[in-house]
Amino acid sequence: MDIVIVYASQYGNTERIARAMGSALEPRHAVRVVAAADARGLSGAGVDLLMVGAPTQIHGLRLLVRSFLGGLKSHGFAGVPAAAFDTRFQGPKGRTGAVSDVIAKRLAAVGCRLVVPAESFFVADMEGPLVEGEERRAWLWAQDVAEALAEAQPA
Repeated sequence: MDIVIVYASQYGNTERIARAMGSALEPRHAVRVVAAADARGLSGAGVDLLMVGAPTQIHGLRLLVRSFLGGLKSHGFAGVPAAAFDTRFQGPKGRTGAVSDVIAKRLAAVGCRLVVPAESFFVADMEGPLVEGEERRAWLWAQDVAEALAEAQPA
């Protein structure tokens, strides 16, 4: 599979999660891990899975991947299987927010097919670090996403 992981990261935590996902998938797939600022020109042609993530800020109201998401339809991502993730504080989404839910809605709105529910990975403080074990959990989650997509494909 050709997999593209697009992320925005202010303090490096979301980038670490995205790169952990990429390392989980690279042995079996062609993977590109791209910062959102560098992803505006990406095309959906030939992409088998798009994963998009950002840090949750202001309860999910500040969306650091907004410009990338805004160009998805015009860049041919409609119909591409997708997954959304974020980094945020631990706790109920109602208290912390979860920008992954916003990303998932935007992906679906342009016609991407969500493979799994949106996922959050946790930071200990606003600037980090990641909570212990979150990079490993992201590594495993990425494999689960790819497996879910493979199982959904017709034989």
